[in-house]
Parts: sequence; C-alpha cells; structure tokens
Amino acid sequence: MTMLQLLRTHPRYLTYGFLHFFFSSVGQTFFISLFVVSVTARMGWQEGTFAALYSGATLAAAFTLPSIGTQVDRLRIRYVSTTVAVLLVLACVAIAYTANIYLFVVALFFVRLGGQGVMSLIGSTVTGRYFTEGRGKALSAAILGISLAEVTIPSLAVYVMGKYGYGPVWMGMAALLLVVFIPAVWLLISRYDNFQRGDTVAEEQAKKDPAQAGLASWTRGEVLRDRRFQLLMPVFVFLPFVFTGLVFNQSVIAELRGYSAELMAIGLSTYGASRVVFLLGAGGLSDKYGPARLLQLAYMPLLIGLVCLLLIKGTSSVPIFFALGGMTAGMESVLMPALWAERYGPRFLGSIKSTVRLVVVLASAAAPIVFSYGFRLGLETWLGLMVIYGIICLGLLWFERRV
Repeated sequence: MTMLQLLRTHPRYLTYGFLHFFFSSVGQTFFISLFVVSVTARMGWQEGTFAALYSGATLAAAFTLPSIGTQVDRLRIRYVSTTVAVLLVLACVAIAYTANIYLFVVALFFVRLGGQGVMSLIGSTVTGRYFTEGRGKALSAAILGISLAEVTIPSLAVYVMGKYGYGPVWMGMAALLLVVFIPAVWLLISRYDNFQRGDTVAEEQAKKDPAQAGLASWTRGEVLRDRRFQLLMPVFVFLPFVFTGLVFNQSVIAELRGYSAELMAIGLSTYGASRVVFLLGAGGLSDKYGPARLLQLAYMPLLIGLVCLLLIKGTSSVPIFFALGGMTAGMESVLMPALWAERYGPRFLGSIKSTVRLVVVLASAAAPIVFSYGFRLGLETWLGLMVIYGIICLGLLWFERRV
C-alpha cells in the first residue's frame, strides 16, 4: 500500500497521529529553549536556574510517563488526548502570566510531560498499533507533524515574542489547542471506534487476519525480560545520548576546533533537512524489508559521521556529521516504533513505549554532564570512545538478530 493509498483509506487516523506529533511541540526543547533568556529576565533568576528547573521537570515527567502509557493502552484514546490537551492549555496560560516560581515549575512539568512526553507517545502508539499493512509509511506520515512544527513554529514564535513578549506566544499555543486540537480529536475519532484502545485494535486485527489471532501481545514485564529487548537497550539510547551530548556542548567543540557559531547552526539545519528526507524514505523500506533488518543499517551513518568528526578537523566535518546523524535519526524514528509494534503486539504498546521513552530521557539528561567530563580526556579521545560505542551497538544489532 502506497502513502497516497494510506491517506485515502485512513485520513482520519493519520491526521490524528499527525496532530499529536505537531502539538507535541509545546513541550519540545526546540520550542521551550526560545524563552530561556526572556523568562530568566522576567523572573529575576540567575543564569542556569532555568536549565536546572528544566532538567528537573524533564526527569520528573519521564518517571511519570510509564504510568500514563498504561492508560493509553486501556482507556479510549480520545479521552486521554483531551485530558492532556486541557492540562497543556492550563500550563501554557500559567507560563504566559505567572511570576511565581512554584507555579512556573508545575506548569513546566506539565508541558514537558504532556507535550514532549504524552503527545508523542499517543501519536506513535496509536499509529503503530493500528496499521499492520503500511505501518512504516503511516508512522512516517504521522511523525512529519513534528518536522512541520520544527520548521514553522520557532520563526513565528520569535516574531511574536519580538513584538509582544513571550506571554502571547504561550497564549497562542493554548488557543490553538482549544480551537484546533481538541475539536479535531472529537471529530476524527468516534466514541466506539476500535482505533481507540489496544484490546479493540487487537481484536479487529484478529478478525481481519486469522494469522494475527495467534500472536500474543507482550506485557511490559515480559518485554523487559526479553533478551532481544535487553540487547537493544544500549542501541536505542546511542543516538539521543551522543547527539544530545555533542549539541549541548557544541560551543566547547567550536572553541576547541576553531569553528564558528554560524557553522554549528548550519550543521543543525543540515541535520533537520536530512532527517525529514530519511524519515519519508524509511517508512516504505520498513514495510518492504522489515524494521529489524533495516536497524542494522540505520546506525551506520551516525557511526561514519562520528569517524569523520574524529578524523577531519576542518570545517567540512560539521555538516557531514550532522547530515549523517540526520539520516540515522530519520530512520530510527520510524523503525523503532515499527519494531515494537511488530514484535510485541498492539495491546500493551503504550506501556512498552513509555518505558523506552523513560530510558531515552535518562540517557539524554545524563549526556551533557557525561560529555562535559569526557571532554577533559581530550576531544579526540572522547570521540574515539563514542566510535567504539557505535561499533558495539552494531555488534549488538548483529547478535540480536540471531538470538
């Protein structure tokens, strides 16, 4: 089934996933980071206070997410989506106007949990568990929501903030959630639609395809005890750990190598463009060859990029690394959700993915600190260790396919 056929056959379900990824932007780092300077000045904080609060809110949200993942499997999904959206609206209003640090921290926790956490979780879970035919393409179409948000929202937010301050930006996001997202949730999905819950999706798939009836859905506990999952854990944190660590410390790298800030910005733009291209391509390849087989190739570009960054000290290494990293990021964002759905079934996919997300967030949170200490060994030495880490990941992928 082609992407166009999927859009014609299931426009409501694909739009539902797309909107969740798009509106997850309210809690994403690329959006919140736009307001660090303005919020710090308004609240009268010292430099670094926002970063500390942000890290704390992120970790708290990550540990909360697995319990919500269970509800994504159990409850009708449009009720979960609506509840999350209402909490996000209240949090956006609080951030827009509060001068109270405690209320701000609570609001920051909810935008991180609801936006970056639950919205993304719902978008990938409901899309991955419902589509068996064309799953990779469906995930690609849904995940494009966050790519569109990355392209459009920051520039609009900066424009509005420059004229009116940051409060109206957050009020604008609250208004969009109220006027666009919540009505769309109720219009796209009917009350008793089988799409809403993991168990009804499993039952529908069993009726359509008798082969599916004999496939058991794994619980979270069973997945955590699965040898294949354990072997993949170092692999699916490889990209967020390495990329977060390098981007967070990009000023250090620029100083050590003599790179300019503009060059690093170009690198990030290259990453975004490369990610979108390979996000679109990975869906069709996943459907054709299977996500498990493609994962063995997906991490090769990032590894090659690290080798280039290690060996090439000139400015050309920056766009090369970011372009190759974007290739891996685009493929991974489709292949990993497709793999969990294909391997572990639809019934408990929300709880499984929320646990994966917790591990990824912990790795991302640790990366800036670990890399800052790692650079004390020397940039080339630390990059060499990351190359070794990448080689180990490729070895684990090879071994996991044979377990």
